[in-house]
Amino acid sequence: MVWDEYRVRQWLQRERTMLRELSLMLVAALVIGIYFLEHVHSTLEHNRREAAEALAQQLSTSSAEFVVTGNLVSLNVIAGHAASLPTVSRIEFRSVAGIVLSSAGEPRGDGLPVSRAVRVDEDGVAGTVELWPANTSVEQEKYLESNFVLVVFCLLALRVLAEVVWRRLQSERNSDDDIEADMVPVLSMTQANEIPKARLRISIVNFDRMRDRLTTSLIEEMVAPYRKILEGIAGVYGAQVNAELGKQCALEFKAESRADVAFQALCAGMLFRRVAREVSEQRKKQGRSALEFKLLVSCEADTNASWSMCVAGLPGRVHVPEAELLKLELDARLLYQAERCIEISNGETTIRLQPVEQLAQRYQKLIAAQAAALLES
Repeated sequence: MVWDEYRVRQWLQRERTMLRELSLMLVAALVIGIYFLEHVHSTLEHNRREAAEALAQQLSTSSAEFVVTGNLVSLNVIAGHAASLPTVSRIEFRSVAGIVLSSAGEPRGDGLPVSRAVRVDEDGVAGTVELWPANTSVEQEKYLESNFVLVVFCLLALRVLAEVVWRRLQSERNSDDDIEADMVPVLSMTQANEIPKARLRISIVNFDRMRDRLTTSLIEEMVAPYRKILEGIAGVYGAQVNAELGKQCALEFKAESRADVAFQALCAGMLFRRVAREVSEQRKKQGRSALEFKLLVSCEADTNASWSMCVAGLPGRVHVPEAELLKLELDARLLYQAERCIEISNGETTIRLQPVEQLAQRYQKLIAAQAAALLES
């Protein structure tokens, strides 16, 4: 059950943007649909009323002679024919005194009738005709409502289908890129299979300003405990420190697959962040200056590009390029909030960096154990 909840939560976080878009589409469709259906309802009601008024006027003219002479048989015949029409619910012929001379149709409803005077001449009124129109628009409205719901679901389904097709094309394109990358060593007659590598880049926040204001010995005293942490992490994961803290720090990892090596670098980054926070808290309690870091995990071969991405990140966070996060399936092993993704650009290309909130529960326990061991050493 815990695993299912975790997978659902991961899926919701991964698809948050898509779900938000579908929700906005649904709300917009409901607003437009309610306005449209209300407009149709008022139009049908108006047309129904106009048709009833025209029929009542015609009946008042044709029944004038029978109302004056009191010919109830003829009035009953006229009332019966009128009530049999699908647009008429009930009809009544009344005298001037309001007495019902003839009627036909269903019992009176709650609606208001259409009334027309039965005139003998221009000044004389022999009675009235009251006609209740039938509500024939109910079926039409139900038909429109059901069709509208169907259209909304079709639109949402088309949007989902478009997203699935787009992701499929992206996956195929990435697969083609991987195949081409794997073929390059063969075509160039160099080593056929290179060991996958990933780097953990760590930059110190505002370090350039510190070097301008502080002495070398003081900076070394500040960096030394964190450098010790980095060396301990390198020993835990079998990584190589290519550049130390205070420089363009790079911790290089190797594994059998790019997904594994990237996840190792990510675990190392989360471990460094956790232990570095503990060390910083201890230094603050001792009245010493503490450092803050930006971290980046990437398989990017261009060291300058990966360092620029690291410096552009958020303080205190481990970042992963969004493209690598999805391509290497790291999103299934960690928690993140898609809306917090940041964009960096060099004027030509734009890269999205995803800050990592935390690893999955089972990996957090491992990181906690490793952190405790490093702090005790």
